[in-house]
Amino acid sequence: MHFIRLLSTIPVSQMKPSNIIEFDYRKRMNAILGESWKIFKSQFIHGRHEINKEAPFQHHFAQIIRSVGNLYSIGENDLFKVDLETKCENVKGKSKYIDISCKFVKHCNCAIELKFKTSQQGAQDHGRIDVYVDIEALELVTESQFDLGKFYMITDSTPYVNQSRKGVGTVFSTHDGHFSSSNQEFWYNSKGREDVRVNLRNSYNFNWEHIENWYFLELTIE
Repeated sequence: MHFIRLLSTIPVSQMKPSNIIEFDYRKRMNAILGESWKIFKSQFIHGRHEINKEAPFQHHFAQIIRSVGNLYSIGENDLFKVDLETKCENVKGKSKYIDISCKFVKHCNCAIELKFKTSQQGAQDHGRIDVYVDIEALELVTESQFDLGKFYMITDSTPYVNQSRKGVGTVFSTHDGHFSSSNQEFWYNSKGREDVRVNLRNSYNFNWEHIENWYFLELTIE
């Protein structure tokens, strides 16, 4: 009897705060992708899988997202699905295949674009432009089909990370610390990409993460 009264006098502020997965689907989706990206980077750096181009990047990252997403399916009716090469219609008048899409069915979905560029591939000018093209595509599909967009890039090529003094990199800038302009058209007369014009509604912070000889970038498109 005395023991029960003693427990009832413990202030609520001294209790341990709750530590469970939030049920909100959007928060869970962000948590899934954050944890999946951390796991993928760790496996990549330590060589769990041989990844030397974009296809295995796509395959293994999707596997991780599927596994983590299933662990974050905490409700009785939760169903988490992952697909590759999801077709989106009318993206600047054309069909666009999104590298990875994932969703809590009927609740929240996310479009994901990937870039894997090495120093041996070269063509960094085209690579920078293609980064902006992917970001623009994610903006467009999040207006019509998806709740959230994510862009992930891996490279060991320093021109993507270092600031350019001339050329394409001064317009389609991807260097570390760069904030792209919002509500602006981007264009540069680069051979092979002369007709590519990109319009971004939002600004993005290119905040690279350096691990060993590699650089990793994550951008969120709301």
